[in-house]
Amino acid sequence: MIRVATLALTGFLLAAGSTVSAEETGPKMRTVEASFADVLLELQDAVIGRGLVIDFTGNVDKMLERTAEAAESVTETGEKSPYLAAKYLQFCSAKLTHEAVSANPANLSICPYIVYLYETRTAPGQVHISYRKPVFGPSKASRAIEVKINAFLQEIIDETVEASK
Repeated sequence: MIRVATLALTGFLLAAGSTVSAEETGPKMRTVEASFADVLLELQDAVIGRGLVIDFTGNVDKMLERTAEAAESVTETGEKSPYLAAKYLQFCSAKLTHEAVSANPANLSICPYIVYLYETRTAPGQVHISYRKPVFGPSKASRAIEVKINAFLQEIIDETVEASK
């Protein structure tokens, strides 16, 4: 339902002569030249330094390696995964989530927040970091907290990149 509404809105904007790019609407991917381990530590510090708890760290790299044969998936170079390393961190801010669900109880779907980082085999030493953009309800109050949460997540990404340089 939300995807249909998003597509309809995008179609409307395009028909009206406006263009909407993924760069304008989506999270901003940042890239830093550093070791993956160092960037991961800086990301963990940026989250924990805000008084938040990392609930889970997902190992996408290990999952892809483990399941490549069953999925009959191999990269062009014969590797089981395009990544040297790929992880995501899951956490939530109680304060921001309270604001979000107060605006609309359906906004519960935004929690947990997911921040991910990866390093590819084709570009070792370049670590990419971003976040999954939460999807909010259509109310004005939901849009206000959406801006706030996306800025919060982008701030974590930016801090991580700056500390990793």
